[in-house]
Amino acid sequence: METLISIGVTAAYLWSLYALFIGGAGRPGLHMSFAVLARGSGAHDIYLEVASALTVFILAGRYFEARAKRRAGAAVRALLSLGAKDVAVVRGGGEVRIPVEQLAVGDRFVVRPGEKIAAGGVVESGSSAVDTSMLTGEPVPAEVTAGDAVTGACVNVSGRLVVRAARVDADAQLAQIARLVLQAQAGKAPAAGWWSTRPVLP
Repeated sequence: METLISIGVTAAYLWSLYALFIGGAGRPGLHMSFAVLARGSGAHDIYLEVASALTVFILAGRYFEARAKRRAGAAVRALLSLGAKDVAVVRGGGEVRIPVEQLAVGDRFVVRPGEKIAAGGVVESGSSAVDTSMLTGEPVPAEVTAGDAVTGACVNVSGRLVVRAARVDADAQLAQIARLVLQAQAGKAPAAGWWSTRPVLP
């Protein structure tokens, strides 16, 4: 697309220069009239407004596209910020609070009332109500007990839970949502990608 636009703008600009300085478009008092079927050599016709208007519209389109991508990027960053920043891991009979990036699959961690669940996993002990509205849109918290699966970044509403981590970092559901948003943002529609993916003829 960039090549075609560049060729069109350059051709309109160069032809307009030719018509102004060599052709008949530079004569004082010359007026161009509209005609569906043009006749003659066209040496008195200039197309500077075509080149400028096309450039303005293309740049405007790029500006709105970049602004939409920035807004989508801000939404992804806000989505990723919903996750927990640290977690209380059960080690040696006690609790050790570590950054959530250091949490590994199989670790047992504690989620107190009001805290966010650091990673997706299975409840080993305790019962509570978990606010899953971030993912499901359901306003009523879901009751979970031992053996139930929980999702990272959801909020523990009432009781104390001990969860064994099953999905962390890039495997977390929150990260998968962000990755899908970025893939959709960078992808192309089938019509836009046809030219680059068509088979090359011998």
